[in-house]
Amino acid sequence: MIQDLRRDFSLSAATAGVIALLATYTGSVLVVVEAANAGQLSQSLLSTWIFAVSFGGGVSGLWLSLRYKVPVIGAWSTPSVVLLIFALTQYSFGEAVACYLLLSILVTLLAYTGWLAKLISVLPQSLLSAMIAGVLLSFCTQIFQSLQSVPNIILPVVIGYVIFRRFVPRYAVALALLTGLAFAFPEFSFNGAYEGFHLVSPVMTTPIFSGEALVGLGVPLFLLALTQHATGLHILQNEGFDVSAKQVVGVCGLISVPLSLFGSSGANPAAIIGAICAGSECHEDPSKRYISGVVCGIGYIFIGLFGASIITLFAQLPGQLITSLAGLALFGTLISSLTSSLEAEDTREAAMITFVVTASGMSFFNLGSALWGLLFGILFSMAMSRGNSTVEQT
Repeated sequence: MIQDLRRDFSLSAATAGVIALLATYTGSVLVVVEAANAGQLSQSLLSTWIFAVSFGGGVSGLWLSLRYKVPVIGAWSTPSVVLLIFALTQYSFGEAVACYLLLSILVTLLAYTGWLAKLISVLPQSLLSAMIAGVLLSFCTQIFQSLQSVPNIILPVVIGYVIFRRFVPRYAVALALLTGLAFAFPEFSFNGAYEGFHLVSPVMTTPIFSGEALVGLGVPLFLLALTQHATGLHILQNEGFDVSAKQVVGVCGLISVPLSLFGSSGANPAAIIGAICAGSECHEDPSKRYISGVVCGIGYIFIGLFGASIITLFAQLPGQLITSLAGLALFGTLISSLTSSLEAEDTREAAMITFVVTASGMSFFNLGSALWGLLFGILFSMAMSRGNSTVEQT
């Protein structure tokens, strides 16, 4: 295994893993902090929560990347945590943990019995691609929003990326990252961020089973989990990787069951962050892209061991720089997703509806635009299919 890692290691793949790591801990993890504040959780519970989601994502991504030589980025469902920002004002953290526990058990059983693959197969692939493209669009447009707010950092990154893409395409993102850090360095102000780092002492939360919480919180969590797993797998499969729901989701589920007692919403294959490592920007040779999953997984585990005490470090990094780099790294996947979504003429209009609704950022009943975009696209596709069959009968 060590020999394989040495042989397959590349700067571009390692950089993709680092960018995925930075994108998570300068963005998604802050949602956990916000949800913890909404639920008035203690600092020890917040550290435990960050440990649980980080450790679950890290172990699952590391193991799957090494086992199958596929760039699986283990993650947690950000929409599920966003849901808790509102839900923790109605339910206790113990009730949320009970929902997480049952969800992890259910997802694991569905994965290993093959039912999850059947549920995912029902979702039209063109609409999944359109949903992914809608989410990616917001990431890519943030490059130019950041260019407006901090041109002194982002403009050199964009210019550098174009130059590097022309002459050294494999290392374009890595060199753009170094360019951005060089221009952003004068604005860094760590202010003692290195003080007070300590290993987390996980605190287990006793699950509280409530019918009201299982319906009001558990059902939306299941729908979000199904969508998250489907999109994560679709991104890998769309890039040519031969992975199954049983292989990937089953492992994520097994790891998530015990960690759910510490606040993990469930590990899953990352969708958008995972796309950074699955595409050609990571490495032109697909068989060597798994290095990005290894690097990111090790980073997740390391950060998880320090819990909330290390988040202060990531808070000092310029958020616009990370989102811009992520957007640049995702251009290739955006193109392939849009192309895949529009290939089938009979679902082209439904795919465009899915894309537009997802990109709109709308939210109802605490469910994000990605889920609504997929639902609207499916409903439109069903309506058109029924209308065509009616015309044929007459």
